[in-house]
Amino acid sequence: MAVARMLKVTAISHALASEALVDSLRKAGVLDIAQDANELPAPVSADVEARIATLDEQIADAQFVAEFLGRYHTSDAPFASFISEKFHMSEDEFYALAPDEEFSDLYRECVFLSDRLASIERHCERLRALITDLRPWEPLHLQISQWRGSEHVVLFTGTVPASEGEAIRARLREAVVEVSVEELGPVGSRSAWVVMAHRDQVDEVRSTLHLTNFTEVGFPELSDYPAEEISIAEERLVELDAEEQRMLERAKELSEERHEHSVGLAEALVSARDILLVRERFGSTERTIVITGWVMAARRAKLEAALEPVRFDVDLTFEEPDPDDHPPIELDNPKWLRPFEVLTDLYGRPQYHEVDPTPLMAGFFFIFFGMALADVGYGIALMIIAQLIKRKLDVGPGVKKFMELLTYGGAASVLLGVVTGSYFAVSTDLVPSFLLSFKLFDPLEDIMLFLVISIALGVVHILVGIVTRAVMQIKVGDWRDAVAGEISTIVLLAAIAAGALLTGTMSAFIIGGLGLTLLLKGRVLEVPSKVEAPAWDKALGWAWIISAVAFFAAAALGGPSIVSQVFLGLTAASMFVSKTGRKAVLALLLGAYDTYGMSGLISDFLSYTRLAALGLAGMLVGQVANQLGFIVMELMGPVVGLVFAVLVVLILHVINLAINLLGAFVHPTRLQFVEFFSKFYEGGGRNYAPLGPKTKSVVLHPRVGSQEGGKTT
Repeated sequence: MAVARMLKVTAISHALASEALVDSLRKAGVLDIAQDANELPAPVSADVEARIATLDEQIADAQFVAEFLGRYHTSDAPFASFISEKFHMSEDEFYALAPDEEFSDLYRECVFLSDRLASIERHCERLRALITDLRPWEPLHLQISQWRGSEHVVLFTGTVPASEGEAIRARLREAVVEVSVEELGPVGSRSAWVVMAHRDQVDEVRSTLHLTNFTEVGFPELSDYPAEEISIAEERLVELDAEEQRMLERAKELSEERHEHSVGLAEALVSARDILLVRERFGSTERTIVITGWVMAARRAKLEAALEPVRFDVDLTFEEPDPDDHPPIELDNPKWLRPFEVLTDLYGRPQYHEVDPTPLMAGFFFIFFGMALADVGYGIALMIIAQLIKRKLDVGPGVKKFMELLTYGGAASVLLGVVTGSYFAVSTDLVPSFLLSFKLFDPLEDIMLFLVISIALGVVHILVGIVTRAVMQIKVGDWRDAVAGEISTIVLLAAIAAGALLTGTMSAFIIGGLGLTLLLKGRVLEVPSKVEAPAWDKALGWAWIISAVAFFAAAALGGPSIVSQVFLGLTAASMFVSKTGRKAVLALLLGAYDTYGMSGLISDFLSYTRLAALGLAGMLVGQVANQLGFIVMELMGPVVGLVFAVLVVLILHVINLAINLLGAFVHPTRLQFVEFFSKFYEGGGRNYAPLGPKTKSVVLHPRVGSQEGGKTT
């Protein structure tokens, strides 16, 4: 249960065997290839660059086809609108995918369909807009080509605000005697007008209209009557709609036949390009290539077996990581613990020489999740939903692992629900007595007990983090930092706990623990060995240190006052006479400052009260839901009321479960990341990513017939 052991791999082969070597590494799928550290040039020739450029073009074509056909693809998988569809195939089928003449024909047809559909859509939009613009002018029995007027008459076509129509008419009559206005249909809040005037008065009419909100309208590309032009546009729309339907039917046929293949081809081409791009990490000489990388020690045999066909052309060496190396990280936990790796991955994987936090936090997250949800009914419902999603829906490995984590959370909720007697928040009067025989306390009645339990768990949780940090420091030989930091903190917390439990000796434990913590955090005992001073000076410093220890012991055990007087006298003498003594006094003060900084742990402990708050909130809302159901049944009668009461209770409990599920995941996760990991964990490790296909929608299986669920292409 730790970070998987990694081995550094170096493979040197003749350049002529490089293709076979890379193909063998790809098939093995266990080597995480690193950047060559020898500063050798990468073996990326002009031929490789040309192949990459060709693959880029093919990938663009395949992704276009997959995206275009995907618009018209209908998945028959459950909840397809929320879950991306997966396509299953064997590895041999996947690597055999390649663009051929049939695909080229498909690509050209998809391009034609896409362009034509887009052209039809644009044309239809223009025709609809034209019909809308022409509709107000439909009653006008005058060809649009004649709107420019005749030899003696000038026409002005346009729109005016409907509310200003009378005012504009009056203004025209005042300016021009021989003028006529014909009002047509409305254009929103405006009216369509045709203004006619004698050509001799065109300037007066134009200047008058310019002083109003008159907006001129014209259709220079049209010539027939407005009604006829509308009819022509509508007929053209019908033709375009029919053509569009034929295009869509063809697109759906192609999608049904070739969508899965196009998705697989696009991802296969991307994988092929990645195999070529990885050469940029290799090193090379004139006749050889050098590949370095990392393999899990447990998968060494698989790598060696995969390279067996090229064993005479490849020199393969394995080494343990150096202290300065940064191997990729793979977590090695038993199957039952792997769902909790979801939380570790959310925060970031550990460094190679760091402890894997998954086993340490798993139990705490289990308990915290159960406390936040704390209901048997909710827990069973969550377990059923999570397992249905995992087993019945074709979801990815990450989602399946998360569903396993939620299943654990549901089990924790059941456990805590039994302990607290919560079954869908039903009143204890309605719960069978044998179920309540396991009840230990009622959180709603014993709120303080629930809060104390939450804080106590928080103290244990944080102490585990502190102890883990101390163990990590001791393992690397950093005893001094472990004692001055984490161990001194544990001493003080243990003293406070002992004092709280043994009330008669509280002051002795607290004072003694505080004094020892000050000495340890200040590294007071290390001062004489670090100060360069005469022997008498160091002797006086040691005398002061001994007096300080005696002072705290006397204060804790009720010793004679002479001890305090000696301590104060030696302190004054040391400050004026002894360099070692001054350094020791200063170290003690620094220890006091560091000890004061521990007050932040109080707020850390109180953070865990939110677990009790979440559990109580869920219970209260559940009780309210049940009470509302009873009220509905009383108001509507025993028959109809029962139906509506069940609906009300069911809906409210579903909402309560959804809200509390979010809190039960987010807040325990926050406690792990903020309160627990901050005590010992840094993270930042790089995930182990062996050379191999990186697919999104395609799920690969070792051989044909091994796939489960989903579609097979």
